[in-house]
Order: sequence, then C-alpha cells, then structure tokens
Amino acid sequence: PSIHVPGSHTTGFRKTQANINITDLGLYKPPQTVRGMTELDRAAFSQTVSVPAIRIPTIILNKVVKSLKKVALQRPGLKRVVEEHNEDGNKDSSKGEHRLLLLDPNSITSADSFGSEEAEALKAYGVAQEIQKYQLKLTYENLKSEEILRAVLPEGQDVTSGFSRVGHIAHMNLRDHQLPYRKLIGQVIIDKNPGVTCVVNKTNTIDSTYRNFQMEVLAGESNMVAKVRPVRERLPALMKGSQKIHVVMNLPALALEFLDAFRGLLGPEPDQSLFCPYDNLPQVHCYGFSKEDDAQRDVVERAEVSFKISLQGRCSVHLVRNVAPNKEMMCVSFTLPRGVLYSTHTQDRSPSQESFPCVRTLTASPFTC
Repeated sequence: PSIHVPGSHTTGFRKTQANINITDLGLYKPPQTVRGMTELDRAAFSQTVSVPAIRIPTIILNKVVKSLKKVALQRPGLKRVVEEHNEDGNKDSSKGEHRLLLLDPNSITSADSFGSEEAEALKAYGVAQEIQKYQLKLTYENLKSEEILRAVLPEGQDVTSGFSRVGHIAHMNLRDHQLPYRKLIGQVIIDKNPGVTCVVNKTNTIDSTYRNFQMEVLAGESNMVAKVRPVRERLPALMKGSQKIHVVMNLPALALEFLDAFRGLLGPEPDQSLFCPYDNLPQVHCYGFSKEDDAQRDVVERAEVSFKISLQGRCSVHLVRNVAPNKEMMCVSFTLPRGVLYSTHTQDRSPSQESFPCVRTLTASPFTC
C-alpha cells in the first residue's frame, strides 16, 4: 500500500571543411568556427578527420570485427566497416575482396597498440597487423547534442542538454546566458531525440494555484496536446514482494511545511487496528525547492524546523532536477519514527528521545544528513 499526501541577433556561418587529426583532439570536437552560432547551420559541423584502419579479407570479416569490437570506432551514425579507396578517392577495383575496419584513435595509434587479445586474434586469422589512415568525413549527424552545444556556447559557461519530456514535448529551463542560443538549442534537441517534435522554455515563475506557466516555443510545432502513459506502476514495481508503506509528498512548494502533520497521526499506540510494526514503519519521500548554494542541507534544515525533530544521520537527499536558474528540486527521504506516529500530543520533543531506524539509500551517491 502507499499513502499520497497532496500537496535576436542571428549569426550565419558558412560551411567549413577542415582536415584535423582526431588523435590530437582526444575526443571528437566540431570546428572552432561554430563557436557563437545562434542559427543552426548543420553543414558547418562537417570536417574530415584521419582515423586508423586495418585491412581485413571479406571472407573472415565478421569474425575479425567481433574480435576487435573493443577497439573499433564507435560514433553515432557511422559505419565502422568501409570499402577501400584508391589514392584518387575512387573505390578499389579489387571487387570487394577486402574491407577496412575503422579503429578508435584513442585506443589504436600504431600497430603496437593492439592488446594481447586482439594481437592473438589477428595472428590466428592471418590478418596483417598493419595500420593505415582513412580519411573520414564527420558531420552534424555524428555528434551528440551535448557535444554540439558545448562547441557552440561560449567556453567556460554551463551547457544544458537535459529536459523534461511530456509526450512529444520537451520542456527546458534555460539560464540567462543560454537564451541567445535558445532557438538553436531547441532545434538540436529535436534533431537528437526521436519523438520530440516541440521544445519549449519556461518564461516566468510558477505562482498560480494550478501551477501553469507561460512558455516560449523554441523549435518545432506549437502543439501542446500531449499523449502520455500512466506511471502508476512505478512505485508498485519498487515495492514488489514487500509491504512497505511509502508516503510521497510531491508538492515541492509546500510539502516541507506539512511534515508536522505526522505527529500523532495514528493516535495512541494501544489501538491495534492501526498498529505499525517496527520493521514496517512508513518511508517518507518529501520534495522541496531550494535556491541556496547548498540545496541539500537547506531542505534538511527546513524539514527539521517543520518536523520538530533532528534528521542528522537519519535521512538521505538527492537532486531531482534543476527547475530554473539557481533553483533545484530536491527530495529528502527518511523513515518515520514510531514515537512520532503514535502520540497523544504534538509538543516539541528532544531529538534524542526519538527512535529512528536506519534509512535505505535511494540514490547511488546520496547526501547523508
């Protein structure tokens, strides 16, 4: 069971072709000429790089590729097996007897770069351990959204590629320094996320009763009618095979102020109809907003004030998402103490008088209060 508590200036760039050795970059980076772009020019991201390749007979191609998969080149939209070309750039006339397997330039820089496992496989298949260079054209389609935005936005400033999604709509919360690039950002999000056909950005604070807000369409269609799947199976799936009670306080603007409602919630303990065993005390997940530099500590301290009990060493906190510039949504989780649930009075208690069981960690890297 579960209890739910209510609660512009446009800059154009021409296409640039550059020959750059990818091994000098470590990881692939778009041309420097795209820096400051505010109107998306996909062609400007094209460049030719030199990557290592190994020549493999077609008859044993699949077996060798499988043996070298750890060192093979992997980029979005790129084929790692290509046909040979002559010096003039035309396809080789050997009628497909050999193919080239493109290799990861961060792993393979010479014939001596192969590990013992790969070297043994090449020897077993009779493939010469010789590396040749292949001129590979990389384009906008081969980049991830974060790589594109990091190349476009000014150096040293935050780059956003995350968003909330409702059906076909992606909702972003852009910071002030990102606003001049908002149209480009919106188009990149559509290009790199199948199914997203509309990107919006919140333009004001949420202060209405029904929590609706003004937003600007950054890219795509202006269709705000979305189809979503229910997520009601999420919590039951987490509790499968368990009778744990989870209290989800999901009104972040006010939920921290409601914690005092738990004091004496089940009345005096003798009422066996509401008896809650020690090993099945409710787990509370309380959401809240914070604009403080240390958002984790802020929500814990506010919970303590409202709950009138110390949570030091008795809770875990994790970041849910960034909802606006300098505003985070946090979730503080803890197990309700028995002394709070069963009480005939609501006056302050000393934290030392409360009995708190250990709290399960909800995130891989939680903040421990």
